[in-house]
Amino acid sequence: MIKFILGAAIVCFTSFCGYVFAKKYRRRKNFFAQMNEFNERFLSEIAYYRRPVEEFAGRYEYKGDFEILLSSFLDSLGEEDAGPLPVFSFLTADETGFVKDYFLMVGKGDSASQSAYFTSVKGTLGEYRKKSADECRRYGDLYLKLGFLFGLMILVLIV
Repeated sequence: MIKFILGAAIVCFTSFCGYVFAKKYRRRKNFFAQMNEFNERFLSEIAYYRRPVEEFAGRYEYKGDFEILLSSFLDSLGEEDAGPLPVFSFLTADETGFVKDYFLMVGKGDSASQSAYFTSVKGTLGEYRKKSADECRRYGDLYLKLGFLFGLMILVLIV
């Protein structure tokens, strides 16, 4: 009986470890989904309303890492010597550079140049969103299954 309880606890623990290891992919997927949504809203904002960036960003609610990045960006808007934007460990070097370049352009220049830039970025952002969603689906499930199977392997060795 004690082996059964210990084995069930080990399988649960290793499955949870797999879930934790897959967190990077879930965070990345959520980040790019929200950034893509922000880009679509910003393009509409440039075309029609043309409100200040702070007012525009305050009208929508974002969650997680994108909210942290956006609030950091908004805090640094009025400052001459703005600090660096937060860097997230789940982003690759190319993605980090893309995000920094993206936020360097938000609110800078006239509406025509911003519209042209953010429309051109739309394709790249869509690729990042699709790629991160595919990797989340693929590797997220993989880590969870590997954790479960590793727990079963330990259980078989115990019994």
